[in-house]
Amino acid sequence: AEGASAALLESKQTVAIFESTSAGLVQAALQSVPGASAYTTCGAVTYSSSKAVALLGSDLSAPRPSDAQSYINAKRTLTGRIAKRMRAEVGADWCLSEGGACGPTFNVPDMTAGFTVITVTGPLERSILVKSEHANREENMWGFAKAALDLLEECVKLHASSTPSTSSTETSPFSAVEDRYGGVEIKVESAEAGPIAFERALDQAVATWRAGGKRGLWLKIPLQAAQLVTAARNLSFGLHHAKDGYVMLTRWLPDT
Repeated sequence: AEGASAALLESKQTVAIFESTSAGLVQAALQSVPGASAYTTCGAVTYSSSKAVALLGSDLSAPRPSDAQSYINAKRTLTGRIAKRMRAEVGADWCLSEGGACGPTFNVPDMTAGFTVITVTGPLERSILVKSEHANREENMWGFAKAALDLLEECVKLHASSTPSTSSTETSPFSAVEDRYGGVEIKVESAEAGPIAFERALDQAVATWRAGGKRGLWLKIPLQAAQLVTAARNLSFGLHHAKDGYVMLTRWLPDT
């Protein structure tokens, strides 16, 4: 867990953990590292999502599967729902959700080895399927927990490396806040921003958001910074509406 912990501490970000087959091993590993209080928010073992309604707020489970592939697809759906919902509920920068089956027995007849789906949502969103070669329950639990920690570390580091940096004398011409629907709300902060610098900074940010799986971008430009509208249009932002004091532009990712 040292890699994930170090990445969280360096980025000054927090995480929430919701596990199933790893049964709390991910949360325990993260909390075992000195300084964990800086990034820990909460964690839970939601082994049966239908029985964890009081914690999750609703039954987020998918229909009961009948074969191995539908079982895996159901876990993809479930971990995605939990990660997105609980990140917003907890207010953490990141949320990791994990769920699958360790063995030695399985709920579907054509499954003979363990698997898990791990979903991380936050500034970046990633989901991976980890398949085991065996049905040894304890070995799979430890292996899946390590895979979850590795994915969390990868996401935090990737976001840190892809975030446009600014020097002590250069400030970003806009602020950006993620919404709970997978989009980003962008607001121009200064009317003094030059169109060239603004377009360059926005282009870099759009690349980061696209890589992170973000969808709708909402750009609010005050009328006193109207010179930036053309720069935004150059980056495929379209006019959504205008009101007294500002113009709202949008762009959908991925581009279609």
